[in-house]
Amino acid sequence: MYNFSELLILFTGVLFLVVIFSFINEKTIKLPYEIGLVVFGFGFCLILILLQQMHALTLPEELLDLLKQFNFNDFLIHGVLCFMLFSGASRIKFNDFNEDKFLIGRMAIIGTMLSILVYGSLFYGLGYLFQLNMSYLEALILGSIVSPSDPISAMSILSKVGLPHRLSLIIEGESLFNDGVAVAIFVTLMSILEQSATEVTLASFAWGLTTDILGAVVVGLVVAFLLSFVFKQTNNRYIKIFTSILTVMLAYLICEHLGFSGPIAAVICGLFYATGIARLQRKGLDEQTKEIHDLFYDFWGVIDNLLNGILFLLVGLLFVDIRNMEGFSTMGILVTIIGAILINTMARVVGVFGNIALAKKLPLDMSKFGFTVFFTWAGLKGGLCLALVMGTGTVLASDTYNIFLIATYAIVLFTTVFQGLTVGKVYQKLK
Repeated sequence: MYNFSELLILFTGVLFLVVIFSFINEKTIKLPYEIGLVVFGFGFCLILILLQQMHALTLPEELLDLLKQFNFNDFLIHGVLCFMLFSGASRIKFNDFNEDKFLIGRMAIIGTMLSILVYGSLFYGLGYLFQLNMSYLEALILGSIVSPSDPISAMSILSKVGLPHRLSLIIEGESLFNDGVAVAIFVTLMSILEQSATEVTLASFAWGLTTDILGAVVVGLVVAFLLSFVFKQTNNRYIKIFTSILTVMLAYLICEHLGFSGPIAAVICGLFYATGIARLQRKGLDEQTKEIHDLFYDFWGVIDNLLNGILFLLVGLLFVDIRNMEGFSTMGILVTIIGAILINTMARVVGVFGNIALAKKLPLDMSKFGFTVFFTWAGLKGGLCLALVMGTGTVLASDTYNIFLIATYAIVLFTTVFQGLTVGKVYQKLK
């Protein structure tokens, strides 16, 4: 357990790297902010590993002990995720989804489930061919880790590539909701693996997933409705900000206690606040109220950028967790990396096309081929995938866990950097 001094040291170190790497990136290669942090974090970590292997650098034991105590899964899933999702969702109103609400719902639920099934089946086949130690259930768990597009990556990277507003809303909407679906499936599959349960049926699985999602929606709406009354009635700018923080924290904690999806509750709270603020703005605001609402978005914008910077830096730095690959041949690692990336693309294609195959009309009159290609390429993965995979470390055998880490990290790095840099060009070619 960290004491305050140790937490301060860690936060200072991470923030120092965020500032330095962002500044160097801005003045040199000028990659997008988030992608630059992933690349520089990865490169920094790689240099540290090489220097240690050459015995040119020895890190202090105290620092190594601090790093070993850090739990990325807890940091993201039980820490900052709810704030990042609330911040992202607070820029979108419920009404924004009206035109494509059914498409977004199908992609977030059916598309995610299809992708998990396809990914798990294909990766299990790959493991069988190359004698990787993995059961079919474990392959499905890996599918639940890597199949959903990550909301944090989608909102922070794709918003900067100049996409049409409607397409951006579909991507953001799917990403905001499918992480909750994937987490619910992941938790269910992990419980089956841990308990070796045989009584789980398709009906009980579907019922558990449905209650998880609907329960989170209800909790988010109730908490946001009650606390938004305080938000609207007070004229104190600080009470407004504190109320919004309390809303997302309370909804998330209630869902955690009841076994519902905390991430979905955080999204619902953000959408509720955005819709309420938009309604007030339509009625006309005096100068003081407008200033307070501007402060709301400025505050959450700073929080969002700070947490995004830390998260994407950690994605690069967490490469250190997959360097101990004893028992793995170079060929085995390459097969896992290439197979993971190719299978991820194929699973995403099936997930997207499976939702539009029978559709008569698509947004912006896109063809089914163009829609499938674009939304496959726009399915970025991020820190959420790494947080989930690190939550399997105490359950899986060490060899299987290493396979999970290699596969997940390869997909996250490939989609964040390569797909994130080229998704705008892909859209321009398809247009």
